[in-house]
Amino acid sequence: MGKLLSTVALAAAVTLVAALAPAGSATASRTSPSACDHIGDKDAAIRDFVEGIKKDWNLDVKARDYEVQAHGGECVIQPKGTRPVTSEAEARSDGSTTSSMTTVETMPASATPTDGDATIQQEVDWQQPTCYEWTDAERIGWMRACGQWSRMDYAEATHKNYGFRMYASCHALAGHAFDQVNSCYVAAEPFSSTPLVVWNDWDPKATLEFNPCGSIPIGLSVGPFSTSWTITSCDKIVPSESPSPGVPDWRATWVGKSYYEQDVRQTAAMVAFGVPKSWSGTPSLYFKRGFTTEECVWPPTPSPYYPWCAI
Repeated sequence: MGKLLSTVALAAAVTLVAALAPAGSATASRTSPSACDHIGDKDAAIRDFVEGIKKDWNLDVKARDYEVQAHGGECVIQPKGTRPVTSEAEARSDGSTTSSMTTVETMPASATPTDGDATIQQEVDWQQPTCYEWTDAERIGWMRACGQWSRMDYAEATHKNYGFRMYASCHALAGHAFDQVNSCYVAAEPFSSTPLVVWNDWDPKATLEFNPCGSIPIGLSVGPFSTSWTITSCDKIVPSESPSPGVPDWRATWVGKSYYEQDVRQTAAMVAFGVPKSWSGTPSLYFKRGFTTEECVWPPTPSPYYPWCAI
């Protein structure tokens, strides 16, 4: 038995692209007033969201800064005032569907030195994170993701150097006995208004295997100092670059199986890059993340008493 995904349902399984976009960005979206009706208490949902971020990554965000919004067929917890820019679906030839979100993240002005001079840092000072949570239009999968900026300058640097770290949790939702989440990813790509980007470092750089779960050491080195970070993940983390030639798009993808809400999986990556010292703008980048859902795979002779999938 499998999921019968109609043309109408597939069209509803759209990709949300939301942005804290700089002036001039396109803003076109179709909203659905019913997409968030399953959340009876939105304030409670936001409180759970804030508590989950603290528990998973020891990060503090304020409930008052977030809201619940419907975009297309999806329901999103997002920073207040975030504007959707496009919606799009990606159905693959193997029958799976990817739900993804892209936002334009801009370095906070408070983190940019007013005098323009670089100073040696003993450690990276990470800025307030920006976080999101959403489910796909068919409510098969769930994802929560955060992105966070830092300066990584030192006295001899030839560029203004920045770091951006990103992390996500994903899992399947209850009520879809014949569907599963089989991957989720985070990625960064230069934004068009940030010229002449020089990529200094990124991590993870290699496939990491876990049986079933373990700690991922993530580290960056720029100039005379480095920063490190650790998250817990399961199954496998696979690094990759953009499928588009010539476009830096560094991503880390968890690959495995999530059948239940308790099957929480995590992935994370950090990137470091520089821009010319002569450039007076504030850097931005595309923060991308998403998860893939597919029909469950049953064994060759499934037992009627112990099914392979989450029913």
